[in-house]
Amino acid sequence: MNKIKLIATDIDGTIMNSDFKISQRVKDSINQAVANNIYVVLVTGRMFQATLHIAKFLDLKTPLVTYQGSFIKEFYNSDKILLNQSIPKDFSFEIIKELRKFDVQINYYFEDKLLVERETDIMREYATTRKIPYENIFNFENIIEKEPTKIVVMDNDVKKIDKIRNYLIKKYSNKVNVFKSTSRYCEIVNKSASKGNAILYLANEWGIKKSEIMVLGDQENDIDMLKVANIAIAMGNATDKVKNIATYVTDSVDNDGAAKAIEKFALGGLNV
Repeated sequence: MNKIKLIATDIDGTIMNSDFKISQRVKDSINQAVANNIYVVLVTGRMFQATLHIAKFLDLKTPLVTYQGSFIKEFYNSDKILLNQSIPKDFSFEIIKELRKFDVQINYYFEDKLLVERETDIMREYATTRKIPYENIFNFENIIEKEPTKIVVMDNDVKKIDKIRNYLIKKYSNKVNVFKSTSRYCEIVNKSASKGNAILYLANEWGIKKSEIMVLGDQENDIDMLKVANIAIAMGNATDKVKNIATYVTDSVDNDGAAKAIEKFALGGLNV
C-alpha cells in the first residue's frame, strides 16, 4: 500500500459528532497524522468562518476547503484565497424565484456572510449549533448584484428536500451543482465546484498522487471526493449511497470512526 500523504475529511457527521463535538481520540489521530508529515485538510460545505475555529482547535495549518469546494483559503500565516467560485447572478436569482414556490428556508452566502430573507426554526437551529452569525435582509432582490458562493435550501420535511433536489438537478444540472449535505439540507454551488475538484486542486499543488489520498465522508455531497481517493472511507452513519462507493466502512462518528480509519490506514494500525 502506498503511504498516505493527504487526508481529506468532511466535518459534520464525520469528525464532528451528533453533539457537535470532536472527540479527543479523533483530534489525537489527526495530530499524529500531521506529525507524520501527512497533510490533513478539512473539506466541508460550511462557511469559512464556521470552519476556522475547528481548524484551530485541531491545530491544522492547511488551507480550508469550504462551501462544497467553492472556496479555498489559507489561514495560517496567510489569508490568501486559492480558489473562489460563485454562482452567476442570473442563475442564482432564477433559482431563488423557483425555490420560493416550495415555501422553504433559503440561505444566501456572499463574501463569507450568511444572508436570509426570513428566519425559521430550522434556520435558527442551524445558525446556533454551528455558531454562525447571519443577517436578515428581508428581500433577496436587495442584493441582486451580489453573486453567491452558495445557496442552501432547508426544511424538516425530508421528502420535500428530495423533491427540490431532483427538480433542481433536472432543470439546472447544466448550470450548477446540486447536493444534499444532510437529509434536511440541499446545497447549490457553481457548476465547476465540488469537494473532489478541490482536493485534486490541492493534491496537484502539493505533488500528491491519487494513490496517496485518503478521504472520509458520510453524505451525498462527499461522494465525488471519495471517488478521487485511493482509500475512500465511509462512516458507519453514512448514507447507503456513500457506503456503496467506499473502499472501507468504518465505525460511526459517535464511536470515533474517523480516528479508527486514520489509525488503520494512515498510521500503520496504531491503537486499533
